[in-house]
Amino acid sequence: MEQLEEEFFIKQLKNEIVRKVGFTINEFQDCKSLSDELAQLKITISAHTVARFFGLLKEEHRPYTSTLNLFSNYLGLDSFQHFKKETVNSNNFSLKNQMGTFTSGDFSFVALELAIQQCDWKNVQAILETYQIDKRKNDLSMFLGSAVRHHNQKDAFLKTLVDIENGRHLYYEAFVDEDNPGNYYSNALSAHYAQIVTSEESKIFNICFINAQKAYQNQRIDKKEIQALIDSKFDLQKLHFHQVSRIFEIRILVLGKGNSGKLVSDNVIFEALELLPFYIFYEQCWILARIIKALSFTKKLNNALKNPVFNNVISSTYFKMEGKVQSIAELIIQLTYHALLRKNEDQIFAPNRIQEKHLNETNARIAIESATALLYAEPPVKNILENNLISFAEKSGNGWVLEMLK
Repeated sequence: MEQLEEEFFIKQLKNEIVRKVGFTINEFQDCKSLSDELAQLKITISAHTVARFFGLLKEEHRPYTSTLNLFSNYLGLDSFQHFKKETVNSNNFSLKNQMGTFTSGDFSFVALELAIQQCDWKNVQAILETYQIDKRKNDLSMFLGSAVRHHNQKDAFLKTLVDIENGRHLYYEAFVDEDNPGNYYSNALSAHYAQIVTSEESKIFNICFINAQKAYQNQRIDKKEIQALIDSKFDLQKLHFHQVSRIFEIRILVLGKGNSGKLVSDNVIFEALELLPFYIFYEQCWILARIIKALSFTKKLNNALKNPVFNNVISSTYFKMEGKVQSIAELIIQLTYHALLRKNEDQIFAPNRIQEKHLNETNARIAIESATALLYAEPPVKNILENNLISFAEKSGNGWVLEMLK
């Protein structure tokens, strides 16, 4: 809900009030009429407050929350917060405004979905280029990701998306299909995306993603390509948190094996702990999670947790989550805490499932949630989990979760 601007909700509140009262608020007499109607319902808002709310009198500040609550009461809702929730729900399923703002006009999302089904790639590009990318882009990214996965002309669709800037932002750099069924996504990165991006920073995602996928599947990787990336003198503080997390992950996966791996892992952990304060909580979770995942895969996690600072950072991050799991990163941290740390047993949160849809990491979600459940399950459910988890985790490239259960 915070993803929409406050002004949007206030504007919607005004529209709903006008719709219910049955006349527009154009002059002070209209304000008095609305104030009188409110009074009949035992809702006290003065005509001058109504005038300020509708812009007929100069407003020096945001309307008071108490005023917004009273206007929401007029609409039959408990509070302005309740109104915002109802507005979000309505907006998400509105044919007219679904998926946010397209400057091509109302019903653009409907036209986009139809164009995709018709393989009308020219108009798919035209509509997507009008999308105003903001904090709500995740909804559209997930839609595009699902549409690509199930399309019978997948390659043409992938080429359509890579040829426009919004397509690259909304799909290749936002959906990030970690499941990668049939390697279609990594193949698209090599065949399409890698041919477009040119800067060293933009190559980080492509190189790290493809080679990490190979590493987790125990496939051969190009160490020279990785070494060249690692040797590049990036200012990590200036990189996007996902770029930082993937660089740390690939360093451990490629260089963190064998006897020399401890030094590599220790260095990565030291750098990560230095950088974490520069990021918000959600971003910190992703940096920690990719490091945990790589350390577990290379069998270095238990040793790394002997570092008291690293250990305490993971523990404190887990408790800051307050039992709420909203990303794969937080799911990984939850598993780590329950499987390997378990401090303050009397304060530990019961393990939770992820609270949001993550269509791009279904395999990881199932593997991590199953591993967490296995810690506490009893027969016969425990036996079912044990019988299936090893095969599923290895097959899906999530064998690293098994290391936490040993």
